[in-house]
Amino acid sequence: MTALTLPEEFVLLLQKDNGSHYSTSDHTGAAELGELVLRHRVEFAGKKVQVVDASPSGIGWLDECVAFLTRKAGAANKPVAATSFIQHRRGVRKVHCAALAERGLMRCEQKSALFIPYNKYFPNPAARQALIGEIRKVARDEVELDNRQALLAAMVHATGLVRSLGLERAERKRLREISKGEQLGKAVEAVVAAATVAIAAGAAAATTAATTAGS
Repeated sequence: MTALTLPEEFVLLLQKDNGSHYSTSDHTGAAELGELVLRHRVEFAGKKVQVVDASPSGIGWLDECVAFLTRKAGAANKPVAATSFIQHRRGVRKVHCAALAERGLMRCEQKSALFIPYNKYFPNPAARQALIGEIRKVARDEVELDNRQALLAAMVHATGLVRSLGLERAERKRLREISKGEQLGKAVEAVVAAATVAIAAGAAAATTAATTAGS
């Protein structure tokens, strides 16, 4: 599989075979934050995030994220709560679906409801199962964790998506440990370990807030 960004991986897991998605787990902004960390664009101070590189990337969604954080930080460049960012980025799932469709990892169908057109995305089953297989290997400690895997595993657990992937109890427990920053191993950088905990906490808080609002 061609190397994917964290939000692309997360969205590939988020989509169902029938073209719908696990809506209660849709906190794609958490995955975007993870990608910003991997690209050394932001750093975490506790549960808050701060821009360290605001230079243009030419990637639409990434530059939008950095611009929002910079604007929110103000002239004093105050750290921004991860939860605030994640909630602001609700609704960006289809941006990454479209990117996956360009890579041939999703199929896009044009639909309409009440004469309003919209796009529906169907994940490539083999690609999605391969990614679930990678998550399983992480959950079974069959591979040494790296920065990207640690962040993805933490987000899968924190957003509740883990409950939709068919993982066993012991596998879910391991993902919970990763989301808390436990036993990450030597291959995960300290700055990423800190971000893993902060992003997972932010995603979990956003999930709780969305669930409460919807009840």
